[in-house]
Amino acid sequence: MITKRYKLYKNFGKCLEISNGTVKALVTVDIGPRVIYYGFKGANMFYEDIDRLVDKGGDFFDKNFKEGEKWYLYGGHRIWKAEEDLLSYVPDNYPVRVDRLENGALFTPALQKLTSLQQTMKVTMDEDGTLTVEESLRNEGSEPVELSVWGLSVLRQGGTEIIPLNTADTGLLPQQNMVFWPYNDKKDNRFSVNEKYAVLKQRRTVERAFKLGIFNHAGWAAYHYGKYLLIKKFSVRHGRLPDYQCNFETYTNDKIIEMEVLSPVQILNPGESAVQEEKFTVYEGVKLSGTSDEDIDGLLKEAKSDV
Repeated sequence: MITKRYKLYKNFGKCLEISNGTVKALVTVDIGPRVIYYGFKGANMFYEDIDRLVDKGGDFFDKNFKEGEKWYLYGGHRIWKAEEDLLSYVPDNYPVRVDRLENGALFTPALQKLTSLQQTMKVTMDEDGTLTVEESLRNEGSEPVELSVWGLSVLRQGGTEIIPLNTADTGLLPQQNMVFWPYNDKKDNRFSVNEKYAVLKQRRTVERAFKLGIFNHAGWAAYHYGKYLLIKKFSVRHGRLPDYQCNFETYTNDKIIEMEVLSPVQILNPGESAVQEEKFTVYEGVKLSGTSDEDIDGLLKEAKSDV
């Protein structure tokens, strides 16, 4: 049975808790929305920026919003529009409308007046604890808007991310793209590539940012921390994609690591929406002994996942 109740959570204010009794999710209502918590009770797999260490402000925000206004990371899972620019950082520091559903709720923040985009985040939980997040951006303006729906999951510190690579024999054709950003150190020892998987580790002691983009043919990525494993799944959709044809990106520094999913680019006419769906499943009691393909295969087998 899926239960729903409001509760205050740390300094994120009122949240809606959605739970099957073993796994729970918390979605912010006073700000955001963010899925600020997902995991077993007492074991959140998402990062929580309690001290508001990550923000963005300055002249653009003072001019277009109000003096002193800032965008805050907060943590958890959020919706953005891609490709990234300052209009991605519309502050979402205000209450969210909640429409309850049988096994979750629909969360609707205020219209983004600067972009004329209306976000909605539909969050539901299955009986087994799988969390489905449907992300929507609707053009409420009078002119067409070109964008990609961008779902960003900010994960807790100290874990290891697993990204499947394309292993199909493509003959004379390319097999896998791999996109880097100019601030990357390509010899960064947090990042490694095997035959089947790429691996990225989050390290609190390494301040330098690292970002990777790929076309993820498998439609999933995973994050291991302690005895827990989070798997994030999404549909593999073809078409024109951001950032040299990336449907999946990841970013890390000393504070965070992100798993990011991007939809194909669409031109939204007034009244049209772009939607994408992501599914999250969490497992406990599993161990990652190393970062070889064999180690990762063993982890996935131990979790009895369906990837």
